[in-house]
Amino acid sequence: MSYAAVLAAAFVLWPLMGILGGQGFAPLLGLAALPALALSRPKLPPAPYAMLAILFVFWAALSETWSPASKGLVSGNLLHGDFAVKAASLRIVLVTLFGLLAVGGAMRISGGTAQRSSRVMLGAFAVQGLIVLMSVFLSGPVLAAVYGDDPLEVNKGIQNIGRNANSFALVLPLLAAYLAVRPGLIWKGVAALMIVVSAIAFERADSQAALFGLGFMVLAMGFVGLFPRMGFRWLFSLLAGYIAIAPVAFGLAINALERAGIHLPGSFQSRAWSWQVVIGKSIEKPFTGHGLAASKTWRETYGDHPDWLRHLPDFWAQYPVVPGHPHNMALQIWAETGMVGAILAGLSLVALGFSLPRPNEMRSDVRYAIAGMAGVAASLFSFAYSAWNEAFWASLVLAAIGIILLSKRERASL
Repeated sequence: MSYAAVLAAAFVLWPLMGILGGQGFAPLLGLAALPALALSRPKLPPAPYAMLAILFVFWAALSETWSPASKGLVSGNLLHGDFAVKAASLRIVLVTLFGLLAVGGAMRISGGTAQRSSRVMLGAFAVQGLIVLMSVFLSGPVLAAVYGDDPLEVNKGIQNIGRNANSFALVLPLLAAYLAVRPGLIWKGVAALMIVVSAIAFERADSQAALFGLGFMVLAMGFVGLFPRMGFRWLFSLLAGYIAIAPVAFGLAINALERAGIHLPGSFQSRAWSWQVVIGKSIEKPFTGHGLAASKTWRETYGDHPDWLRHLPDFWAQYPVVPGHPHNMALQIWAETGMVGAILAGLSLVALGFSLPRPNEMRSDVRYAIAGMAGVAASLFSFAYSAWNEAFWASLVLAAIGIILLSKRERASL
């Protein structure tokens, strides 16, 4: 058995993980990673970008020691059935380890040996796309059948539909790039239609992060097309710069909106107020941050901000301004791991951009898939998940492994 076949088997389960809201992506990455030790041993030492990522994860894990949210390594008792791993640091360390093993193993797959495996993977992604499309148009009866009449349970179902849309957005660049570079205008039309239909589905799923991700995907693909020699280096350096200046950039933008008297609609405005609080927290501890997951403990409410509350219904007075996490990873990295964490995260992205071959040295489908996935990830990074959401990072690593597997497939010169 080759490691490509193991990855294909893992990707068969990708649509199921999406249906379940993505919580199974981390275990799926672990199951895919362990066989790499026997079937396709990763090369050591890790690449520079991986070393910097490891340093970032180490620093983030270390920051849990001074975080007010720290609850120890584990809690509960196996015999009582309430055992749980409470330490976010352990979860992100494990996902990092599994990711390094799986990516290293995928890189060692011989070229031209992933024909069937890559077809299985692309088929699984297409199935997930159909599931997302069906779920948003049939959400009413599906939610009623699966979750019953309990509003809390129905809300969980709605969130799972949104998370499934997000995970499909991550792999959409692979499908779109694979189809768009096939000979003939009809395949380019199919790829364009897929993007348009996905946009409609994401809008109906109320996943603005996935919807913005489509726009970022197209822009990133176009950017790499315009700069075929330096595109990846500039693209990933821009993402690193975004992390570096996030508190200043968001602070200036929010202040400019306030001075202009512009009030954003709904969730966008609440997100902006949340970011204001998080930026203030970053200033309090600019070098080391408040510690991993500290934003969970920031419980000030809209009632503490009368100027904001007057724009909202009265019942919002008891709502926390920061709802568990900032929904912007760049700001969260600054607030919880400080300048040290932001520098390490940014440097790992710069190193990744310089480690990749030049875009014009890659097949067209591979280079556009990389660029498109970077664009989608940037959107989810900015609007959706906690910086320490291991399910998101596992899904991103698996999607990146999908690109590696695609690159191991032989195709006519593209």
